Amino acid sequence: EGICRNRVTNNVKDVTKLVANLPKDYMITLKYVPGMDVLPSHCWISEMVVQLSDSLTDLLDKFSNISEGLSNYSIIDKLVNIVDDLVECVKENSSKDLKKSFKSPEPRLFTPEEFFRIFNRSIDAFKDFAVASETSDCVVSSTLSPEKDSRVSVTKPFMLPPVA
Repeated sequence: EGICRNRVTNNVKDVTKLVANLPKDYMITLKYVPGMDVLPSHCWISEMVVQLSDSLTDLLDKFSNISEGLSNYSIIDKLVNIVDDLVECVKENSSKDLKKSFKSPEPRLFTPEEFFRIFNRSIDAFKDFAVASETSDCVVSSTLSPEKDSRVSVTKPFMLPPVA
């Protein structure tokens, strides 16, 4: 059972509607935690939820509180509530297993699709979050410096069996 799981409501499912409603070229500022794509989640999750909360709150301010139930405003508002709950939960559990990454977050611009991919990844990290092993460090190896593109995934080399 991951920590903070109960803070994540079904409102996260509205993310796809929100992404569809926002212009594809609309840019959302997010302070991205370096190494998020290569480090274990306990290294970046506590910082990432704080940054997601800030970005979503800024986004909320840009949409005035108008229109019907599934408007962008109400979706973003629900997402802000989820993330804020996670921030609280992280604070309550911070003495336990959550570690800080050593690099400070860098402001970057993301399309809605990229931003909410990071959002979903952070939410999923909470669903899977269990006690982190004390041996896993939050250090990005210099050989694993991912590209600026958040879609790049790092693959591990594999060994071929010896040929007789």
